[in-house]
Amino acid sequence: MAEPSRWSQDEMLRLAARGVLKVDLMGERGAVLVTCDEVAAMAAVLALTQALPDALLKPETLKRKPT
Repeated sequence: MAEPSRWSQDEMLRLAARGVLKVDLMGERGAVLVTCDEVAAMAAVLALTQALPDALLKPETLKRKPT
């Protein structure tokens, strides 16, 4: 994850919101337009707010489930 001092808290939230709004307003096209900084900020906000259960934040989660 990005180092904590990469952005101020306000900048991190602004970048995250821009990314979310792009996807929300434009769907798949918005997902293509999201910048790397916006994705990193969204991930940082998710991690810092503990929005995801700890059980999902394990390396095993990266493995694909058999279909």
